[in-house]
Amino acid sequence: MSIIKNALGIGAVVLGVGLVVLLLSGSFSGKPTASDSFTPVAPVFTPAAEFIVDRGIGATDAPVTLEVWTDFQCPICGIWANGSEPFLYEKYIKGGKLRIEHHFFAFLGEESFTAAVGAVCAEKQGKFWAYHSYLFANQNGENEGGFSAPRLRILAGAAGLDLTQWDSCITDPTIRADVETESAAARAAGVTGTPTLKLGDWMQAGIPAEADLYKRIDDALKP
Repeated sequence: MSIIKNALGIGAVVLGVGLVVLLLSGSFSGKPTASDSFTPVAPVFTPAAEFIVDRGIGATDAPVTLEVWTDFQCPICGIWANGSEPFLYEKYIKGGKLRIEHHFFAFLGEESFTAAVGAVCAEKQGKFWAYHSYLFANQNGENEGGFSAPRLRILAGAAGLDLTQWDSCITDPTIRADVETESAAARAAGVTGTPTLKLGDWMQAGIPAEADLYKRIDDALKP
């Protein structure tokens, strides 16, 4: 049984109960300490560079685009990123049929916001998906320090980012504001939990059954 099917037994989605109270970006310290040092788990899935454009994987002219909103702390998003996306990558993306575009919906807490800010900083260095993959491979509870500032910096190093640029970027309040704005826009568009998937007029929270998702993509591919 695929990981997509297994995800159904976990539940449809982590429901949102409201946007997180905005906190000061200046609280983020980019320097690791000995007590926060750890060895990151290697990513389960990182797409090949030839398929990566910005926050998307797949050709920009692919006939079908699947939009996905995630929170980096969301455990079901971890199942999506580590299990569902690799299946879609092999079945559709490598053949030029599908593009997946990632969006932020940071709503589970402060570590959701700081992880998303880190992902933007990775994107600025052309390493969004490398960092994205490290984040989802190293989830460790919600707001319990798994995505603390020092750990995020260690993950950035593991993903191959220039840490001098990282230290400057991660404390930029304009990036934090952009993540907050994107998350608020997602809620206004009807996103209430993660992951949320959108293909054409269809939009659903949670991970759908494998057969249902494949059928929707196949139907969209029909002339």
